[in-house]
Amino acid sequence: MLLKINDELQLVRHRDMSKAFWVSVFINFVLGLGLIYFSQLPEKIKYIIQTKTITTEVVSDVVLNDSGITAELTNSGAVLAAMACAQSKIESNHGKSNVGKAAKNLFGITYHKCNFVAGKHGVYAKYDTYRDCIKCYIHIQNRYLKKIDGSYASDPSYVQTLKSIK
Repeated sequence: MLLKINDELQLVRHRDMSKAFWVSVFINFVLGLGLIYFSQLPEKIKYIIQTKTITTEVVSDVVLNDSGITAELTNSGAVLAAMACAQSKIESNHGKSNVGKAAKNLFGITYHKCNFVAGKHGVYAKYDTYRDCIKCYIHIQNRYLKKIDGSYASDPSYVQTLKSIK
């Protein structure tokens, strides 16, 4: 505590603010050093500090049950969609098997080069979505149906008749 003489020449207690002053100087010095240090960090770290989280809405894939798979097969133009759905149940338990989950392969289709195949999972084709798998299945189905016309069936419009049955 300090004593000071006021205008009336009386001794008055006066608070000593020198400690607070030096603490303030020290805090400002540390903040200044921190500012200099962080401004010298590489640009990559600055971008990491300033990141934003962006969420996107994922378009739903095929519903993995009888009605969902059959509907997708029908909408995509599959011949005998109910039979293809049964094949999906046998091959991958509607996508619940290891290959069904990991490769999104509903029908046990082996790896081949095709616009819909995204990669390889063992000997099986791997797809980005179940829809791609269904499109590939229909592509394979159409290839085999072309071979049936004229060689298997005696009726030249056999495949057209199959396609007209829903």
